[in-house]
Amino acid sequence: MERNAVEERVAQHYAGGIYAPDRAPEDMAIQSDTLFMFLMGEAGQCEDMEAWMVRMAEAMDRIQELMDVLEARAEEKEESGAA
Repeated sequence: MERNAVEERVAQHYAGGIYAPDRAPEDMAIQSDTLFMFLMGEAGQCEDMEAWMVRMAEAMDRIQELMDVLEARAEEKEESGAA
């Protein structure tokens, strides 16, 4: 499958370029790297790096919100003595 320009840049720079076309591992290795798959999925929907950066900022905000909620719940459980 052909990559768009944004996907190409992400692949070139993700984890030192381990999935760049000239260093691409077996497909199974790529499929098991869910972060890379997420990043490439988002990149595939973007026309340029600016759009991708906006999508990544939104994703990071949502991830941080989720982490904050889960951390607060874990702290509540610790304080109440529940496991």
